[in-house]
Amino acid sequence: MADELLFCPDCHRATEVVLDHSSGDTICTECALVLDAHFVDEGSEWRSFADDGGGEDRDPSRVGGPNDPFLSNAPLVTRIAFSPGPQKAHAAADALPRMRGGAGADPEQSLVEAFRAISDMADRLGLVGTIRDGAKDVYKKLEDAKACPRGRKRDVFYAACLYVACRNDGKPRTYKELATVTRAGAAAKKEIGRMTTLIKKVLGEGAGQKVLDIGVVRAADYLRRFCSQLGMGNQEMRAAQEAARRLEAGLDVRRNPESIAAAISYMVVQRAGSAKTVKDVSMATGVAEVTIKEAHKDLTPHAEMLFAA
Repeated sequence: MADELLFCPDCHRATEVVLDHSSGDTICTECALVLDAHFVDEGSEWRSFADDGGGEDRDPSRVGGPNDPFLSNAPLVTRIAFSPGPQKAHAAADALPRMRGGAGADPEQSLVEAFRAISDMADRLGLVGTIRDGAKDVYKKLEDAKACPRGRKRDVFYAACLYVACRNDGKPRTYKELATVTRAGAAAKKEIGRMTTLIKKVLGEGAGQKVLDIGVVRAADYLRRFCSQLGMGNQEMRAAQEAARRLEAGLDVRRNPESIAAAISYMVVQRAGSAKTVKDVSMATGVAEVTIKEAHKDLTPHAEMLFAA
């Protein structure tokens, strides 16, 4: 469905659409217009019997979730163990082992806990499933390489795995954004940066092969999300992305891409006559007000070139 093209009356052309399985809505990926509602999923119906009671407290889950491709999903088995028993009167009784059944410990329990924490962080950040699975893949490779840190820094390491997955998927997030879902909060952003360097060393440079495809982050990579958080329309969003493209092609501004993206967003809301302030842009983008003002000062002399019709 994601690769299908449907005509969007808002964009006035055929665009790619995506199906929201939770609501059954077919949504345009360009402007987020709902093109078709209440799509019926004709796939198999799976049922969980975790809570078969009635009422609002009934558990509506479906078989507790699908198999995780990053786990072996080996079922619990009964292991038979024996030890010599006390002396019996008969030799035949002495030959019988003492048998004991029990469920063995899951060797992948640490992976299960890590994947659960990564999924929780991804949900809190609003990240898509491909990024969540990408972070799991990164973590599993590091676990196999015996490079995962233990102790209190585990949540920071999970955030670093998500950072790498976001970069690989072309939807980067800043260290500051990822730090918000750790126990230390914004203070953990430098530690996430150090963990990211460790990941690249172990899976990339240290392994002597290109395992990661992080690439270069550009201001345009942040703009769609920043504009959406500021409530911009499709026209303003396109103007911001075009300004970022012209900036990259014709100017050399030595600032972080997220700072440039926040400054361009601020310039767009100003040109649109919006009442939003630098503080509003800062809250939406996570970039400090002073940083936005400094980047805006650098870009203002080139405003006509960036936003020329």
